[in-house]
Amino acid sequence: MTTPRIEIDLDKIRENTRTLVTHLARRGITLTGVTKAVCGCPALAGAMLAGGATGLADARLANIQRLRRAGLTCPITMIRPPMRSEVRQIVRNCETSYNTEPEILAALSEAAVRRGVIHNVVLLVEMGDMRDGILPAQLVRISTYVTGKPGLALKGIAANFSCLGDVAPDAAAMAMLSDLANDIEGACGPMLETVSGGASANLTWALGQGPPGRINNLRLG
Repeated sequence: MTTPRIEIDLDKIRENTRTLVTHLARRGITLTGVTKAVCGCPALAGAMLAGGATGLADARLANIQRLRRAGLTCPITMIRPPMRSEVRQIVRNCETSYNTEPEILAALSEAAVRRGVIHNVVLLVEMGDMRDGILPAQLVRISTYVTGKPGLALKGIAANFSCLGDVAPDAAAMAMLSDLANDIEGACGPMLETVSGGASANLTWALGQGPPGRINNLRLG
């Protein structure tokens, strides 16, 4: 009798990714492949990239470092707010990170300037899940803070749904997230490249018929 194991069919991962990429592209939405559940497995990450994922994302620095050691050079995003002790390694290994705290943003700025790079910032917005994120009323203030920090570029906003709480990522929530993106641009100037509407819980909405608004990315894995 063999020991318990998980077998992953990389061909199916690639084809599933390609199918989702094709359907989402019709709505103007890109797919970022999340490798957290497979501990940053390079082979699976490669299958998602081969299927059309525009980049990779993870919530664990060790997984991201594993991907880099395997030679993957695609854009990688840290999709949780960094710890202070991780800042230097995140700037080294990730093009982008999700953030909520000015103190951490200041540390990322220092690390990016020291390394001579621009680090992309996506601000995580609290949309009712009560897990993490900036309150909408504070979003413009923190966005303005980011745009004033050397070494940082404000690239977008994102939200979590159906993670800690049971808030459904419905059309109303997506419309609100789109409005917040417009508010930031009106106050701060730079166009937001990414408005990430959430993760797999968003697929029913994303593959539906309603208007996508500003939502142009999902994080799937």
